[in-house]
Amino acid sequence: MNYKVTDGEQLRSRRCAVASATVIAAGALVAIDTGLIITAVAASTKVGYCRDGSADGETTCIVSTGNDFTLRGTMDVVFAVSYKGGEYDINDTAQTINVGASTLDILTVSIDEDAGVVGVATGVEVRINKPLF
Repeated sequence: MNYKVTDGEQLRSRRCAVASATVIAAGALVAIDTGLIITAVAASTKVGYCRDGSADGETTCIVSTGNDFTLRGTMDVVFAVSYKGGEYDINDTAQTINVGASTLDILTVSIDEDAGVVGVATGVEVRINKPLF
């Protein structure tokens, strides 16, 4: 659950209200539920990126808008060249890029030659395919 921005001149963002008693880890993907920000899960249909997270007791967090940036994250399997350009979901627990699921297609793997290292699961470049706003 630790995505990092790798390409984006400026990360456009908004201050958003967080659901009560919700802790959001730094670098997490987030979703919206009843108008409040929560940690994204596999069923999330749109996501944003929360670079700094939100600690217990905090009422807001900063969430990305749009998708004019890329992130580096971890796949649930090791990277293969054939994954470039693929659209995938995330899993519930660790928010890894779920290569086995392509239902909601919220992330797209980069087509760049440096999109990932073959045989390594970490450091895979993705773009949010369906941003919150």
